[in-house]
Amino acid sequence: MTANRPRRSLSTSLARWVGLTTAFSLTVFAGAAAAVLQFAEEREAREAPHSGPAIEPFDEALEEVGTAMLVAAPIGILLAIVSAQWLTRRAVARVVDVSAKATRMTAEQLSERLPVSPRGDELDALAVALNGLFARLEDGVALQRQFAADASHELRSPLAVLSSTLEVARRRPRSSEEWEAVADGALREVQHMTRLVESLLQLARAGTLPRTTPITARALVEAVFARLAALAASTRIQLKSDIPDDIAVQVDCELVTVALGNIVANAIAHSPPGGSVRVGAIAEAEYVHIRVSDEGPGVPPGERERIFHPFVRGAAATADRGGSRIGLGLGLAIARRVVEGHHGHILVEDRPGGGAVFSVNLPRVALPT
Repeated sequence: MTANRPRRSLSTSLARWVGLTTAFSLTVFAGAAAAVLQFAEEREAREAPHSGPAIEPFDEALEEVGTAMLVAAPIGILLAIVSAQWLTRRAVARVVDVSAKATRMTAEQLSERLPVSPRGDELDALAVALNGLFARLEDGVALQRQFAADASHELRSPLAVLSSTLEVARRRPRSSEEWEAVADGALREVQHMTRLVESLLQLARAGTLPRTTPITARALVEAVFARLAALAASTRIQLKSDIPDDIAVQVDCELVTVALGNIVANAIAHSPPGGSVRVGAIAEAEYVHIRVSDEGPGVPPGERERIFHPFVRGAAATADRGGSRIGLGLGLAIARRVVEGHHGHILVEDRPGGGAVFSVNLPRVALPT
């Protein structure tokens, strides 16, 4: 229904209201002037009761005021309307320009920006705020497209390997042992795709609103160690922790266990055989800093942001050990999204003596008494 209503010009509406208020003001002024003249005439009559009636001077003054108002009122109203319309047209011209720019913006042309004048007025402040929003949307859409392209590539690769393996196997008769080897290779590719799909689902779920409950940091780390004990044993990595019992966080336990597990698994993958991965915690007023340190080659400063992007793999030769999400390049991306969903953040630093330290900052909560 609202789409069929005629569009009203802001300048016309404002001019109409200025004209009405000007007419009302002139009317009030005329009434006040007449009242003042009436009061003055009555006062003169009381002070000089024998000087004769004062009706004629009052009528003459009232007539002069009325004539002046009849001449001045239309001119004043017309000038007010014309001036208001001229001023509003100048102001609305910038609004029309901003509206036209915004109308031309689409998902394919998010690089457009609203014009900002050097005046620095309220409309410029609005344009700057909207330009910031459009820039964030452009970055988000670009990341989404890159993620879709990377995910498609990652899914296409095992499918291509599986298809070519089966096509080659069918070209000639094979023994049962050969078909078993083909089936084993196909099974590995299917398992790889299964891990990838599960990781993509975890990455999507990591952006949802978490259902938080209080839990001690020590309990979280113990749950992570229990899940990764077999992986650590197979690579001869020792898992160590030093976390007080009285430090608690307010988190979604399942999501944060996955996030910390990905970080610890990454530390295991980049540590040399026989090394150790240590997890500690430092409590502050509002946050708990859970620190995961390894004995690997560390993370160069230029890579400390990039490693949290989806499908970015570590360059170390041990980066594919464990065969799970480490080789997919999704573990740290999932961890960051989970932690940021809890209003926390992840930092990467150098470990004294070599290696890397991942600091996971999560909201602190007091333990129930």
